[in-house]
Amino acid sequence: MPSRACEVTFAGSGGSSLPPGCPVRQPRPGGSSGVAQDDVWEPAPLNLRYRFGPSGEVVVDLGGELDIVSAETAVSYVSAVIDHCGGPVVVDLTALAFCDARGLGALVRMAGYAERAGCEFRLASPRLSLVKIMRITGLDRRFLASQATCRLVRA
Repeated sequence: MPSRACEVTFAGSGGSSLPPGCPVRQPRPGGSSGVAQDDVWEPAPLNLRYRFGPSGEVVVDLGGELDIVSAETAVSYVSAVIDHCGGPVVVDLTALAFCDARGLGALVRMAGYAERAGCEFRLASPRLSLVKIMRITGLDRRFLASQATCRLVRA
């Protein structure tokens, strides 16, 4: 099977690229923001790339931070990969540095999309902190033990 890859890097900066409701500190009139350097919030990049694994499965490498800022981008990307590539989908979380509640919800949405498309969906290499949250919420049974079959869907 030919190797295909697509990379997306998402990094918001400033108020214009943040979703509504995200706190953005505006500078005070006169130039000084009144905010300590450590308090300035800058979203981390989300890195997305897909490739085909040795068994023909689609592997989505998800790195950076999966949070309120990047969750929608990640869901859209993985959904598009499912639509265009078919086959079982494995989301490799080796390079995922952080995942908040919105990010966890994004993983649930990705899994639901794959299920509706008839594809197996698995997570690979989640950090121990993410596994702990999955165990507390019961999502470990959905993500870490799923071995369903997948019908290949080709666009």
